[in-house]
Amino acid sequence: MKTDYSKLGQESMERLRSTAAQAEAVQKRLLVDLMRRNRGTEYGRRYGFHTIWTPREFQGKVPISGYGDYEGYIREIMAGKKHVLSADPVVYFCASSGATGKPKYLPLTQADLDLQYRYAYGTVFGCVREYYRDLPVEKVFGKIFQIGEFAKSYTENGIMNGIRSSCLFQWLDRDGQFDASDYCVPKEVLFPENLEDLLYVKVRFALAQPDIRAIHGIFINRVWGVLDYIRRKWLLLLEDMERGTVHESIRLSSHWRRFLMERLPPDPGRAAQLRRSVGSDVGDGLVRKLWPKTRYCLAVGGKGFFCYMDKMREYAGDIPFHYSAYGASEGIFGVARKMDEPDAYVLFPEAGFFEFLPVTGHGKERGEPLFLWELEQGQRYELLFTNHSGLYRYQMKDVIQVVDWYEKAPVVRVCYRMDQVVNVAGEETDPEQLQEAMDRFAAGTGTAMAGYCVQEVAGETGPRYLFYVEPAGDGGQGADSREELGAETILDQCLCQVNHRYRQRRKMEEIHLPRVAYLQQGCFRRYEEYLAARGIPRGQSKRVCVLDTADKKLFFASEQAAGDFKRPYGVASTGNCKQ
Repeated sequence: MKTDYSKLGQESMERLRSTAAQAEAVQKRLLVDLMRRNRGTEYGRRYGFHTIWTPREFQGKVPISGYGDYEGYIREIMAGKKHVLSADPVVYFCASSGATGKPKYLPLTQADLDLQYRYAYGTVFGCVREYYRDLPVEKVFGKIFQIGEFAKSYTENGIMNGIRSSCLFQWLDRDGQFDASDYCVPKEVLFPENLEDLLYVKVRFALAQPDIRAIHGIFINRVWGVLDYIRRKWLLLLEDMERGTVHESIRLSSHWRRFLMERLPPDPGRAAQLRRSVGSDVGDGLVRKLWPKTRYCLAVGGKGFFCYMDKMREYAGDIPFHYSAYGASEGIFGVARKMDEPDAYVLFPEAGFFEFLPVTGHGKERGEPLFLWELEQGQRYELLFTNHSGLYRYQMKDVIQVVDWYEKAPVVRVCYRMDQVVNVAGEETDPEQLQEAMDRFAAGTGTAMAGYCVQEVAGETGPRYLFYVEPAGDGGQGADSREELGAETILDQCLCQVNHRYRQRRKMEEIHLPRVAYLQQGCFRRYEEYLAARGIPRGQSKRVCVLDTADKKLFFASEQAAGDFKRPYGVASTGNCKQ
């Protein structure tokens, strides 16, 4: 291995502890340094960076901003202009699609990449080493099954661009610091020239490698999706391994078919070994059966991925998880504090300059922005962020809650995004409330869901919520289509219980009874396949909750099960929404 993961992890954890212990001083010093370095930029001259020496002066002279405030500047940077937002050169453009689907490009400097390497990358190995402190290093780190891929692309000026999750690896490879031998797939698979769904390719190489020590993904739903793919394609995969072939049903270009058959000759011995270890139950404990030396899994998870947490545990058994980092295209803000602790990210003081708008309840009531050292445990805030790459007081629209402290740095969980609320009459139902309502609905009706999503509907009789629900297992398939079962009434009661604004507007008949449409089995899996077919990397796809684009609405409308809105969910007429 080119990288000493144990050393990198230890150094990263020590840096995190040291800076967290001096969080206020680090933040103030960082802000002054950003103002000094960037005072000669176009943006710095406009807002008088040379006169700013304190956080309060910063707030008084620089406005809160959003992407629209930077579009013109970013076009200039992409055209080759320098010293626009940051004095440091841009080395990468993060591509991100907003709620409208319109591409956004955000500049990234080497300072940001250095921080991502140290914290979002390095601290993972520090946490793993601490978890396995009694084992020798060589038994902890080894081959990695990397679920994502990092297709290289460039702007017209030759600057790398792509999604945030791939920028670090492209940067490392550019500077000769990336060692593909650490991974179970060849470098050509990690850095494909063109985007294509390479799930089958990655799985074939992973199954051929018995000594995998870690599974790395971006979101836990994708890690689960890969393992579920192995379960569903198990016999086909074994047959292809035995024969050194690629089954005709697999959608792959001729290039990758040849690549696989050249690199993976027939291996009946490994196929027989897998048959013995997995047996007839291709499910519980699958990871250990496939790769007995696995030490950990890496992926973002937590309450926002409720459908997949328990499912993933069935496949992973007692293998610990590191829940990666809290970040976005605009920056990496926090890192998971330790193994097996979801929804607990340390906001590391070197990430950028943090500000927080207080949020009362679930509404948008707020006071003046606070600083990192002024936060209170248990309170919720909307995040404003100034990064190392030229974004200043950027409104992230993330609502976070302080759950603990790591030295003097806050530990937070991400509650929801301000732009992901469902709002047809000023009730502002956020994703946490939606989840709570669906949990109560499921408990009160004795049903199980593989997933759900919701959209706003402006019908002829008035606005309402439309819920799409994919039942788990049979989920009531084949039940009578009896109107009196009342699933929608029960769901309405649950929504009233979790959101008092919704309840008030229902009493005033400003919102009408929600509708429930049932989806065909496997709908959410097909949605991820649909995204992959459109060139969106599988590893980057998040769980869909609020349908906020016409494209999403059209897809799920086309996936309804027979019976339209009237198909029952196995709900008894006496059912109630559980408190």
